Amino acid sequence: MKYRVEYLSIADRDVVAMSDALVDYPNKAKRIFKEMEEKLILLEDMPYMWPAYQLKPEYRRMVLEDHLLFYTVDDAEQRVRVYRILYDRKDIAKYMT
Repeated sequence: MKYRVEYLSIADRDVVAMSDALVDYPNKAKRIFKEMEEKLILLEDMPYMWPAYQLKPEYRRMVLEDHLLFYTVDDAEQRVRVYRILYDRKDIAKYMT
C-alpha cells in the first residue's frame, strides 16, 4: 500500500523560501525541485529509505543537493509528513526544535 505524502504549512513556507533564494540560479532550482519531486515519489513506496536524523530520531532526513528535507512516517495512517526543508548550512538543530 502506498503512503500519502503531505506537507505541513511550515514546509510549504520553506519551499517558497527556497524558490526565493534560488531565483538567480534557475538551473540549480530546477535541478533541486526535480530531485525533490522524484525522491518524494519514492517515499510513497519506501518511506524508510533515508536515515533517521541523529538529533531527533523520530525524523528522517533526505538530502537534496545543499538542502535537507525532514519528514516523519506514520505507519498506522500510511502517511509521510514533510516537516522542514532547510539549507544545509543553517543551524539545523535550531530549526528542528
